[in-house]
Amino acid sequence: MAMTTFHTEKDTKSTLLDCAERLFLVKGFEAVSVREITDAAGANVAAVNYYFASKTLLYRACLERRLAKIACQRVALIERFSNQEPPSTLQEIISAFVRESFEEMLLNPDGGRLLQIIYREMSPAGVASDLVTDELIAPIHKALLKAIRKVRPQLSEKHVSRCVSSLSGQILHFIRFRDVINSFVETGSEIEYIDQVTQHITDFSLRGIGSQQHV
Repeated sequence: MAMTTFHTEKDTKSTLLDCAERLFLVKGFEAVSVREITDAAGANVAAVNYYFASKTLLYRACLERRLAKIACQRVALIERFSNQEPPSTLQEIISAFVRESFEEMLLNPDGGRLLQIIYREMSPAGVASDLVTDELIAPIHKALLKAIRKVRPQLSEKHVSRCVSSLSGQILHFIRFRDVINSFVETGSEIEYIDQVTQHITDFSLRGIGSQQHV
């Protein structure tokens, strides 16, 4: 006897989020229509307004979910290295964080497209810049700040906060401008590039953080 499958409201809402996220990643916010999303999700056009009120709020819900997931993974990584026994060195913590960041963006098929969305939201054209700050930047910043000060308690919070911002900026720079960098210096394969830049950013950041100054 055949069984009838019933879709709950939770199923429909989750399916809309999943389908919308894939479309937004591929085409961008403006180029995706509500009908495209609902057709992909097998829902009626009114479903977007019913669950999210508008396409913009659906987009924000997709972005919030994706950014929170990335932040959760990065924070868990930082905390794992920071709390393990024997204690990790500052070099190990920074190197692990930098490598994870590059692998997420350069080896993940969606990484490049997601990064473009993040850049867009950090520009005046963005409709969710607050989410990039609240869901992605702030949690990671706080976790790195705490981990570094645990290893270097004599350093001021203000100094370490600036160093964390510098670290994040270096990562974004080396991801976004890889092609430009490659025109000056041969960077090799993705893995070779990640190895080289992880080492560079780690060494550079360790010197910037210091150990005795900025107390």
